[in-house]
Amino acid sequence: MERSKGRVIFRAAILCGMAAVILFIYWGYYAPAGRYFRLYDRENEKTVLQVPVKSGDKLRLEIEHSFEHIPWFEYYTVTEDYQFNLDAIAVAGYGAGIPAEMDVPTRIEDGMVWMEEINTVFPYFSWLTNDRYMKTLTLNDTEIFDFRTLPNASRIRGDTVIRKGHLTK
Repeated sequence: MERSKGRVIFRAAILCGMAAVILFIYWGYYAPAGRYFRLYDRENEKTVLQVPVKSGDKLRLEIEHSFEHIPWFEYYTVTEDYQFNLDAIAVAGYGAGIPAEMDVPTRIEDGMVWMEEINTVFPYFSWLTNDRYMKTLTLNDTEIFDFRTLPNASRIRGDTVIRKGHLTK
């Protein structure tokens, strides 16, 4: 009787150990480990940036108008379903190629024309970059990427992805 009880305990210990190993492998390599904002080079099929992101985070894209050579900023909020809500555009001027007939609150402040409460949602970004006119991308007021580091005319996609595994890069 003692011997059979010992075998049961031994088998239970082995099963618990195997379950622990399986759970660790799942947690380390397959379990969702957070949401990331990613810039992906569609031509070279390579990730050029991946940073943690959460709902409510703020992105700011800085570009230069290619003809008028004036600053242009776009402000986005990461939505609860991890898309991108265009909140506002700020441009140092108006005219060729700059939205003027948007039915949104518009004001002028410190030489910038602000168009606010735009509330247009994008599931992802698709950019054909320009090594002179596309400048930087910030996340919550911290610069995370300088587009001028890419080759001209790079085909970049900005989106959010779920990272799998707590032990993966």
